[in-house]
Amino acid sequence: MKILLADDEKNFGVVLQNELEDEGHIVDRVGDGVEAVLRFIDGYYDFLLFDIRMPRLDGINALRIIKKLDPEGPAITFSGNAGTDEMQESVKAGAIKCFIKPFDMARLKEDIKKCVL
Repeated sequence: MKILLADDEKNFGVVLQNELEDEGHIVDRVGDGVEAVLRFIDGYYDFLLFDIRMPRLDGINALRIIKKLDPEGPAITFSGNAGTDEMQESVKAGAIKCFIKPFDMARLKEDIKKCVL
């Protein structure tokens, strides 16, 4: 599966990318919402995994833009410091769910599998 991962926290993004690649996924990692939208326009992705709070364009608004292009594409958001309102807003924007960092990596992997089967 090809996953687009957007997270401005480089160390966490690399760990997450490695974990997902160990599962056999192809992961393109970008550092903000603008890059995520541009990368999405340039290619096809089976799954989106976005941090909520990022520079230039946050994950919620990036997700809104992408959902206009592909309303059916599955997505999960995450954040280390988002409030309940932001988490609910990400679900309204089209995320299946929102995780709080640090989260259970096994649970994330299982939820990704469920979304694309």
